[in-house]
Amino acid sequence: MRPKLELYGSGFVVIAMGILRTQLLAFAALCCAGVGVACADMFLQGVNGDHAMSATHDRFYAGVDKAFVGEGLDWSGVGRSSNGTWVTMISPTHFVSANHYHPSAGDTITFHEDNNLGGLTHAYTVAADAYDTTYGGLSSDLWLGKLTAPLDPAHHVATYPVLMLGADASYMDLHIMAYGAPDRVGTGMISAVVDDFEIGCTRTMRWWFHVEEGTGTGAGDCHLIGGDSGGPSFAVLRGRLALVGIHFTTNDTNGVFDPEDSWPLGFGWSGDSFVPFYVDQLDAHMGAERTERMCGVADLNCDGQVNGPDLGLLLGAWGQTGAAFDLTGDNHTDGADVGVLLGAWGN
Repeated sequence: MRPKLELYGSGFVVIAMGILRTQLLAFAALCCAGVGVACADMFLQGVNGDHAMSATHDRFYAGVDKAFVGEGLDWSGVGRSSNGTWVTMISPTHFVSANHYHPSAGDTITFHEDNNLGGLTHAYTVAADAYDTTYGGLSSDLWLGKLTAPLDPAHHVATYPVLMLGADASYMDLHIMAYGAPDRVGTGMISAVVDDFEIGCTRTMRWWFHVEEGTGTGAGDCHLIGGDSGGPSFAVLRGRLALVGIHFTTNDTNGVFDPEDSWPLGFGWSGDSFVPFYVDQLDAHMGAERTERMCGVADLNCDGQVNGPDLGLLLGAWGQTGAAFDLTGDNHTDGADVGVLLGAWGN
């Protein structure tokens, strides 16, 4: 059997062929909002049908056999409007979504504190302030929105850092967790970062799932369909979700799992607006707020190196709880974290 990384590859041949079947998720998203048919669940590789694998991949599954793949991670900063559009918080008042499918001013956004559908929820209202990102002078599909009031510190609603690794090549073969409709989390691996011209020009990251793995190790790999636009993709670093993408496009046209949608012979990639590419634009339109940037495992100041300044930041946080300088995921900054940093020294 070929190793896992080879199953995804670079994707350049498939990208060139795949433009024949490329489509936005916009039309199907409108159907999900009540204009046409009911919205299907985000597809997972190991099944061919909605609601299968719910115990492991549906955030709000209520059965006794629940074994959610995202348990222990904080999904509270991903919200939905009443018409199904998505919000991912990147600061106390600002969020990102898809330009072609985003909430409107006055819409109510609901956030769930935990993974229990009957648990605490908090409602916020979308403001009129918004910004459509650009690339090369053209509109992009990454959309910056704002709430009418900042998140209440008493509410447990997360804001997410953006994963900043430097060159695009640093993101290749990175495992991600993608959040899609209705509240399902699937996995994937980034295989390409390219320019996409469906809406102006959007810097886009793409991933495939692989049909040969069937219900084996890749059963949870996902594929975007209508209704997923605007949802987030995260990497997991230092025990936190770090934002890398906002769902944008797919070149699957029929919304069902087909062998032709798989890597390496098929056309079926999923695509997100590549958020790290846009962070400076986002910062420039967030007023006094800024995106939080998360870099490599021990690169605490995001300068592309692990050295003395990073050690200084870690020692300055010695004994504190929280994720900012916790390199081991145990919620403490202590000697174990120093060991991780020293192990990465000079990289």
